[in-house]
Amino acid sequence: MSLIAELRRRNVFRMAGLYLVGAWLLVQVASTLFPAFDVPGWALRALVIVLALGFIPAVVFAWVFELTPDGIKRDEEVAPGQSIAPQTAQRMNRLLVALLLLAVVYFGFDKFVLAPKREVALVAHTAQAVKAETLSSSNTTDNRASIAVLPFVNMSTDAENGFFADGISEELLNVLAGVKGLKVASRTSAFSFKGKDTPIPEIARQLGVEHVLEGSVRKQGQRVRITAQLIQAGTDAHLWSETYDRDLVDIFKVQEEIAQAITKELEGILGKRDVAVAASTDNLDAYQSFLRGRTRFNQRGDLLAAIEDFSSAVEKDPNFAEAWVYLAATWMVAPGYYPESQVDVAEARAAARAALTRAEVLAPKNPMVPAIRAQFLEDDDDLIGRLSGLEEVGRMSVQDSTPIMWRGEMLLRAGYIDEATAALEKAQEMDPLAGVNNGHLAIAYLSSGRYAKAEEAARKALSQGWSPAIFVIICDLAARGKHDRAVAIWDELIAPGAAKEDALQMATARALLLNPGNREFIGAMRDHIVASGSEFGIAINRFDLLFDFAEQELKKNPDDRRTQWWLRSAWLPSTLAMREDPRFFAIAQDLGMVRLWEARGYPQGCKRVSATKGDRLDCPGPSQ
Repeated sequence: MSLIAELRRRNVFRMAGLYLVGAWLLVQVASTLFPAFDVPGWALRALVIVLALGFIPAVVFAWVFELTPDGIKRDEEVAPGQSIAPQTAQRMNRLLVALLLLAVVYFGFDKFVLAPKREVALVAHTAQAVKAETLSSSNTTDNRASIAVLPFVNMSTDAENGFFADGISEELLNVLAGVKGLKVASRTSAFSFKGKDTPIPEIARQLGVEHVLEGSVRKQGQRVRITAQLIQAGTDAHLWSETYDRDLVDIFKVQEEIAQAITKELEGILGKRDVAVAASTDNLDAYQSFLRGRTRFNQRGDLLAAIEDFSSAVEKDPNFAEAWVYLAATWMVAPGYYPESQVDVAEARAAARAALTRAEVLAPKNPMVPAIRAQFLEDDDDLIGRLSGLEEVGRMSVQDSTPIMWRGEMLLRAGYIDEATAALEKAQEMDPLAGVNNGHLAIAYLSSGRYAKAEEAARKALSQGWSPAIFVIICDLAARGKHDRAVAIWDELIAPGAAKEDALQMATARALLLNPGNREFIGAMRDHIVASGSEFGIAINRFDLLFDFAEQELKKNPDDRRTQWWLRSAWLPSTLAMREDPRFFAIAQDLGMVRLWEARGYPQGCKRVSATKGDRLDCPGPSQ
C-alpha cells in the first residue's frame, strides 16, 4: 500500500493516464491528416512506435522528478514542506478531463462526419479498382468472346448423312474450344436445340454466349458443300458467312478455314489467334465411320452400331487415335444399356480394356483416356484411384463437363456433400442444359437441406429429360411427413404409365404417398422396390427393401452400377436411419467405399462405431 500511495503522491498514475489519452488522440488526428497531405504510410507507423517507446520514460520521469516553482528537481531533493505535488495533481486532473472531453468530441466527429465520407471514398475506389481489373483482363477473358456451335443441318437426301453433318459441327466445336480466350458452349447444351425453331437470341441467352455459329452440310459422293455463318446474338446480325464446295479429302482444311474466319472476325476481342487443324486420319472412309459412331455414342441410341462404326474405323486406320478412344468408351458403357444376353459384361470389359490400351499409346492427353481408366478403377473397387483419376481429367477437360459431373456424383455417393455440390455446380455452369448435371446437383442440394434450390434444379432436370431427381425429392418429402406436398408435385410432374400394368403401379405409388402405412399397397410395391432399387422405399420408410435389393444385386452382378447409385440416397435428410444401419456399412465396404473413407476421412460429422450387429456409421441428424 505504501508503494501505491507513493505512486499517487508522485502523480505517476496521472502521468500514465495523460500520456495514454494524449497519445491515442495524437494517433487519431495523424491517421486522418497524414493521408490528406500524402504523408507516407511509414510515418504513421513510426509515430505509433515512438509513442509506445516513450511511455516508460514518461512514467519513470514522473517517479524520479517533481515540478517545483524553481523548476524541475529530483524528488528526493524537495523537502516535504516545499512540495507542490498536490497542486500539480489538480492541474493534471483538469488537463486529463480536458483531453478526455477532446477525445470524445473527436470520436463523435470521426464516427458521424469523417467515417461516412471515408466509406464513400472506399466504395468509389473499390469500384474503380474492379473496373480497372476488368478492363485489364478483358484481353483474355472478355465475355463477348463466347460462342455456341449449333448442329449443322443435313441438306442431303440421304438421312445417313445426318451423322456426317453432326460430326462436322462437333469437330468445329472441338477446334474452337482449343482457342485461348474463347468460351465455347458445351456440345450437350448446344445440340439440345437440334430440330427446334428457337430464335438465335434466345439460344444465346440460355447458353450464355454472345455469338452463334450455324450452318448446313450437303454431301454427295466425294463432294461436300458446307455453308457456315457467324451471328451476333444481341442484334441477330450476320457477321460472316461463307460457302465451301470441296472434295471430301479437303474436309479438315475446310474446318481450319472456318475456325480461322471466326477467330479473325473476333480478333478485336480475342486478339490475334493462330488456328490449325491436324487431320486425325487420312482415310476418309474411316473418318466417316468415326463421325457416325460418335454421334450414336453421344445419343446413347444404338451403341452396338456405334461399336461397329468405331471397329470399322480402326480397322481401316489402326492409328486413328480418337476412334480407339471412343471404341473403349462405348464398350465401357454398353452393358448398362443392354441385357446380358446381348452384351456380356466380362467380354465388354475385356474389349474396352484392349481399346483403352491402344488409345493410351496414341492419345495419352485426350481427357477421355483417364476418364475411362478411372471407370475401370471403380469396377475394381479402387474408389481412391478413381477419384484421383477424375480430378486429373477435370483439370484437363475445359469444355466437356462429363468428367467433372462423374467426380461430383461419386463424391455425392460417398457422402462428401459439400465437395460434391461444388463439383456439380461447376459441371452445371459448364453445361447448364444437361439434365444429368442439374439432376445430380438437385440431389446434392437436397442432401444439404437446401430444399428450394433442390426442387428448382430437379424441375430443370426434368424439363431436360432427366427424371430421377424429382422422384427423389418426392420420396424425401413423403418420408419427412410432408405428404400433401409430395402428392402435389407428383400430380403436377409425374405422368401416369402408358401400359395398364405401369398405370396400376403408378396409382399404387401415389396412394402410398398419402397413406404410407397401407399394408396392401406396400405388398404390391415390395417386389418392384427389391427388383429395381427404386427410391420409393424411402417414401414409405422401408429401407430394408433397399438393402435387400443391394445385397441381391451385389451377389448376382458386382458390376451392376445400380448397387452404387442407390448410395446417393443414403445422405438425404430423411435417411439418417439408413446410413447408420450396419447393413449399409457392410454394403459400402463391399463396394470399396469404406476404404475411401478410411483414406480421406469420413463424411462430415460421421464416424465409424462398433455395434453388436456389425460396424456402422454414426452421423449427424437430419435437417428438417
